[in-house]
Amino acid sequence: MSPEDYDLFVAECDIKSPDYSILKNGVVAHDPQAGCDQRVIQILCNHEEAAQLLDAARRLYPKAMPAIRQGMELARQVNTEPK
Repeated sequence: MSPEDYDLFVAECDIKSPDYSILKNGVVAHDPQAGCDQRVIQILCNHEEAAQLLDAARRLYPKAMPAIRQGMELARQVNTEPK
C-alpha cells in the first residue's frame, strides 16, 4: 500500500479498534517492481486479519481495497507454491 493511502486509512480508524492495531504492524519496504526509490507499506498479518482490514477499508477508506486484495492474493500464491 502506498504510504499516502496507508496514512489516510489509519487516520480513518479508531485508535482503540483492532483494525488500527493491525495497521500499526505495517513496515516500510521498497517495491522492487517500481524501483528502489518507491516505498510501500507492508501490513504484517494473517489472512483473517487481512479480511478484517478489507472490510474496514470498504467502510472507511475504499481506496485501500485494491492494495489489500493484491496483498491477499500474493500471500495466497506464496502459500500454495510447491516447496
